[in-house]
Amino acid sequence: MSTARLDSLITEGTSHTFRPVRMADGYTLSLIIEAGADTASAVYLWPGLDAPAADGWENEDPAEIFLTGGDMNGRAFCDVPVQALRDLIEQHGGAAPAADGDEVVTAPLAQLRAAGVRCLPWGDPGGRYVRVPLADGTQITFTGITALDEGGRVDDVSTHHLVSSYGGWTACWDVNGESATDLYASRGRNLPYEEDTAALVAAILDRVGKSGGSAPEEGERESAEQLAIKAFAEWGLAVHPDEDAGNTWLVVGHPATGAIPGDDEPYILLGLYNWDDDEWVMDRPPVRPGDEWHVVTGDATGVEKTLTTRPAAQLADCIETIVDWLTAPRD
Repeated sequence: MSTARLDSLITEGTSHTFRPVRMADGYTLSLIIEAGADTASAVYLWPGLDAPAADGWENEDPAEIFLTGGDMNGRAFCDVPVQALRDLIEQHGGAAPAADGDEVVTAPLAQLRAAGVRCLPWGDPGGRYVRVPLADGTQITFTGITALDEGGRVDDVSTHHLVSSYGGWTACWDVNGESATDLYASRGRNLPYEEDTAALVAAILDRVGKSGGSAPEEGERESAEQLAIKAFAEWGLAVHPDEDAGNTWLVVGHPATGAIPGDDEPYILLGLYNWDDDEWVMDRPPVRPGDEWHVVTGDATGVEKTLTTRPAAQLADCIETIVDWLTAPRD
């Protein structure tokens, strides 16, 4: 089995930069090593790749994750012997450098699927793409671009042209089909295919993690609003959507009538707040790492107070807190 990619990196050194090694089954690692060294100073195992229970993998260093690719949710190790790296690469079928006759999509699909990411074919009149549906209801689309032809034109936007014609990648993050954010674009940068593809996959895995992972095959999860309304209904409580400057939450109605509290009455509301995005959202599933339920009360003068916060999985605790507040005697 081939370890030629590793041998090349050892011979040349990586210039204190993480360089990828993709294996035959799609799993990937990145390493930093000095030219001719017998130990890699840092190794990053991409998501899905487990560290062997063997000599050489004792020195795990979570702090190293922040230096590269940490948002991919992989694992970082320091001072890993070259022989331990060879053993790991051989366990996964050896290194798998791209051949000129491979379709450009082969490598990123293998890497994403090894990391547990669902990838689906997709196309429109402008080209062929790969679609990555995400747990929060958003999606990523990516595609390859061929190198410029003699006339200076890009003649193919697709996932099926060959590595020999490769000219770059482009990836976008789509939110509800209403807006798109560029995740990655390398057209015209003339990067080596392996390095460029690894950077593309890293950008996609970063967004996948921030969106709570891949969408389940059975379909999109219920939104925060749907989950909350269902939970309130079990207690016989009505809620009313409210919003301000793009932020949304649910105001709890009077226990007896279900009516919205008046301007001169105390009130209590429930919202899903995301610390990372600094937004209150109720129209998507509560699956992002920064999602938290917040229970907020307000008095008749408009002064608000956070009564409790809970992780996204603890909605029931918030409902019980709200019920306790509604049933407590007050002046």
